[in-house]
Amino acid sequence: MEKAPCAARQPEPLALADLILRGRSGDRQALKLLIEHYQLRMARFVIGETRDGNAFEDLCQAIFVKMVLGLPRLRDPARFEPWLYQIARNVCRDHLRAVLGWRRYFVSYEPAHDSVAVAEFEPTENDLEQAIASLAPKDRTLLRRLMNEKKTQQELARDSNTSVAAIKSRLYRARRELRALIAAGDSK
Repeated sequence: MEKAPCAARQPEPLALADLILRGRSGDRQALKLLIEHYQLRMARFVIGETRDGNAFEDLCQAIFVKMVLGLPRLRDPARFEPWLYQIARNVCRDHLRAVLGWRRYFVSYEPAHDSVAVAEFEPTENDLEQAIASLAPKDRTLLRRLMNEKKTQQELARDSNTSVAAIKSRLYRARRELRALIAAGDSK
């Protein structure tokens, strides 16, 4: 039986570790392959974090420049992916600070909010995205990695250098807050 060709072939874990080691020593081809491997993931992550489809290319470029410059200082190649996501988180946070400043948007309570029937509300994908965007950055990132990248709780724990129990607890709290935000959105 013939295998169907893959659109983008994923490097094997050993090959990825080799690329990281070669990239640390300045191998341009290895750096190029690392960027190609993480390019789509970073674009999705940046758009999800910033909700800015216009700036994602510039932000991704900033992430990869920081990756290339910082890679020689990365001590443990096994921690590459969490390290790269931390860079991405910081770049996104800096971008949002520059664009929005420290402003927060609140909806003030109105008596009309009490009259909306909860049973009639069916959350849309946009409602879910808005609620996720309202979460704390760490919770937002955790949920997105769980949903979009199909990471297991064990992988998330390893990537964040915490225990599985801590990840379960954070996921429970993030999901509870997400439900509350969606429920609050139904009163709009």
